[in-house]
Amino acid sequence: MELGINYFDTAATYGDGQSEENLGPVLAKLSRRPLVGSKVALQADELADIPSAVRRSVERSLRRLGVDHLDLLHLHNRVTNERAPGEVVAIGPLLTVAEMLGPHGVQEAFEELRREGKVRHYGMCAFGGEVSAYNRVIDEGTFESVLVFYNVLNPSSGRAMPTAFAQHDYGQVIDRAAAKGMGTVALRILEAGALSGVAAPHELNRGGTSSDPERARNAERALALDFLREEGETLAQAAIRFALAKAGVSTCLVGFSDTEQILEAAECSGRAGFSSEQMARLDALYSNDFGILA
Repeated sequence: MELGINYFDTAATYGDGQSEENLGPVLAKLSRRPLVGSKVALQADELADIPSAVRRSVERSLRRLGVDHLDLLHLHNRVTNERAPGEVVAIGPLLTVAEMLGPHGVQEAFEELRREGKVRHYGMCAFGGEVSAYNRVIDEGTFESVLVFYNVLNPSSGRAMPTAFAQHDYGQVIDRAAAKGMGTVALRILEAGALSGVAAPHELNRGGTSSDPERARNAERALALDFLREEGETLAQAAIRFALAKAGVSTCLVGFSDTEQILEAAECSGRAGFSSEQMARLDALYSNDFGILA
């Protein structure tokens, strides 16, 4: 808070509620409250009654956090046009556009909680599903923010990529959301620690996303990015600076395992972006998958 960080992001699924339980007592001790955002992850057996499931999740989050409202509530599930039977991504089933926007759907449930004062603003995940589906929700819905996947290894949420780009393309959703006046919360800006400049995950971050087999490949890709660092700057700081420089990004989520990493991240605020020469070198890397052979 003293460093100017005023938004804390958590979720009901993080540690099965433990993240919220850890944050709650700290919030109670602060002389002023930061903005707090959490998430709802619906499960397959809850889709028959989405409003009730959303309400139960939010009320449990409020109790764990010891607060009377959430400043920002995101739907954690990803969005698709048509869900295959049993199809699950990450934290639960994909939700269809109809389940998002239709009667008794997510938007209606979120809006009811806002009218009651339990939620101030609400948003959705705009990655991990189908680009055309979350574009429809952005265009037709009343969601106010999107969670987006955005980092220097894969910035496709915020720019057109070369034809030869080998990774998933998130379809410039940041620009689409910004054009609708929506906020954008960028996550994975350090790619689960692969952009930290350290090969192995921190001991407190093992067993999560940093243990994904793709992390090692991303850490290898990151080796080609040393030219982005300013003198005395770490690779993590260059990666954070890249995310902060994107127009339309409202806030960047930075995970941390010790307080030194918080200080390292906070030092990036207000720093300059990158030169046209550096961006041209990045384009070349995007075209050949950072020199990694499949």
